[in-house]
Amino acid sequence: MKYKHWFFDLDGTLARTGEDIVVAWKGALQAMGRDLTNFDKVFKIGPTLEKIVYELYDDATPQLVEDLTAKFKPLYDESGFPNTVPYAGIPELLAAIRAAGGKCYIVTNKRHHATQLIAKKFGWDRTMDGIWSYDSFETKYKKPELLAKLLTELKVDAADAVMVGDTKGDVETGKANKTATIGVTYGYGTSEEVASADYVFSAAGDIAKNLLI
Repeated sequence: MKYKHWFFDLDGTLARTGEDIVVAWKGALQAMGRDLTNFDKVFKIGPTLEKIVYELYDDATPQLVEDLTAKFKPLYDESGFPNTVPYAGIPELLAAIRAAGGKCYIVTNKRHHATQLIAKKFGWDRTMDGIWSYDSFETKYKKPELLAKLLTELKVDAADAVMVGDTKGDVETGKANKTATIGVTYGYGTSEEVASADYVFSAAGDIAKNLLI
């Protein structure tokens, strides 16, 4: 196996989560009486809740962020995530990594509570070697800083680690920490976003075939 430590993004990499996120966001915005005209043009899976609000509305304020976040959280967290599913080949990939003696982790911009609920739904709370979100610690970390903290605390050599994700931010997170990078094109990012990754795959099964031999 080429790498022992595998750090995975969640949304768009391990699981297709977008449908449930969009339903909850639209419900929250409608409850606040906000205009949804530009929602489908602007909204993107991946950024933090705070960033999403500021990208959606020119008149965004900290109070608006707080109010919309408060509306969104229960709508999303209590939904049961009916449309959220692992991408094809992901369960097999994770099992293959573990069978080969590797370790799997989740590193995501998704809130800690929602991340834990989704992990529990798929049994990842029992099989992952670690699950971290941007708000898992008292300090809220951007993904590059979060991965840096984890590499240090876990005493992982960056040369023995790989960051897997579907966006430019995921690739940059790995590169900033000198880990290998895998860009996947089946998620919410574009093939252009992940073109600079060390490896680019269009299916989870191809990762196993090429890097677990």
